[in-house]
Amino acid sequence: MSASRPSRERAFRRYFLSLTGGFAVVMLLMTFLNTWVNPLWVTAMPWSSKAFDDYKPIHKAPRTGKAGIISQGKWEGVLLGSSRVDIAYDPLLPQWQGMKIANLALRGGTLIEHLAFLKLASEKQSLKLAIIGVDLADLTNPVLIPKDGGFEESPLGSGDQFEKQLRYFSGISTFELTLKALNYERNKEPSAYTREGQWLRRLDRRPLRDVLRYESFRWAEIFTKQRKQSIKLNLKKVEALHAIISLCREKRIRLILCIPPNHAAYLSVFRLKQDPDPGFRLDRETFCRVIAEEAAAHPDAPVVELWDFNDFHPLNCEAIPLEVTPPAKPAPATYWADGTHALPTLGTIMLSRMMGWPVEDPQGADYGQKIDLPALDARLKVLTDGYERYKLDHPEDFKWIEEHMDKFVQ
Repeated sequence: MSASRPSRERAFRRYFLSLTGGFAVVMLLMTFLNTWVNPLWVTAMPWSSKAFDDYKPIHKAPRTGKAGIISQGKWEGVLLGSSRVDIAYDPLLPQWQGMKIANLALRGGTLIEHLAFLKLASEKQSLKLAIIGVDLADLTNPVLIPKDGGFEESPLGSGDQFEKQLRYFSGISTFELTLKALNYERNKEPSAYTREGQWLRRLDRRPLRDVLRYESFRWAEIFTKQRKQSIKLNLKKVEALHAIISLCREKRIRLILCIPPNHAAYLSVFRLKQDPDPGFRLDRETFCRVIAEEAAAHPDAPVVELWDFNDFHPLNCEAIPLEVTPPAKPAPATYWADGTHALPTLGTIMLSRMMGWPVEDPQGADYGQKIDLPALDARLKVLTDGYERYKLDHPEDFKWIEEHMDKFVQ
């Protein structure tokens, strides 16, 4: 028995060494592929291939992916906000005249996240411009950071950074995204996001009426129910807005804030359901007040503009394409993906208005309005009058809204 013990121990050692060696080889292979493909822009190495730049599946982890984008270029300006900015604002417009712009907007992004990404971008890059979309209802939403949005897993989240780096470089979750990028590249199917961070592809292609009925109206229902119970400012988000303005002032970054638009059909539901503040006066007033307080405390600082695109302007009242009998397909909308997301066609008009570029679309010459506290009452009257005009100018659409705003269960 004693003579066989050494042989058993040697056999066990060989087995253990072969097992650990095999595991090490697999880990090294995964790490190499993760760095070669660099699927989330956070595992760049000298051997990383640019062939995958249009195939990175950052839609699976946008907060990590967009944090990675910050370090993967020389950016002069950033676009921040929620998915409204993510989809609509094109960082490659020729009007930028070569200025390097990154779209860092996030699905469900909040003011807390806008501040975090602005801080990171201003530390890594020499920024000259920040355009930030501030959503109505964000200031009164108690959620600081979406729970399942992936912020904590991103480089901006809390936790052990070494552990995160290990997961980025050698983790199975990253490897799964590497395989997805390899598949996209093999099939020559670009991913949802451009290398500059815009959500340009793989958008919802359902007819506008379907998306309004089954998605937009459902969210309007959720929001109005919540708002009827309580509309209360989230003071941490108010502080975040102060911090954004302060950071841009200290870093000498030109700051433009904007309230992104919603389609008139979506806006109408808040009034039809008797929302306690359908014009979102509290939100607009708070935006204006924070800007005014910062300006009063720092009178020599550059002016912070607040553009408001959320109204019943004709572009926001685009007729809802009529339903047709299959297999025919309704005509696509020109400016709208759904009730809350404008397409780049409208985003270009917004950027042109804010940046002072010529507005190529004649319908957009008067689109949007700069607002401040003295102009607030007049602005709210524009909203009320616009709603009444929408009912008269688009009677068939308005009737359809009334009939379908509660039929959002498929």
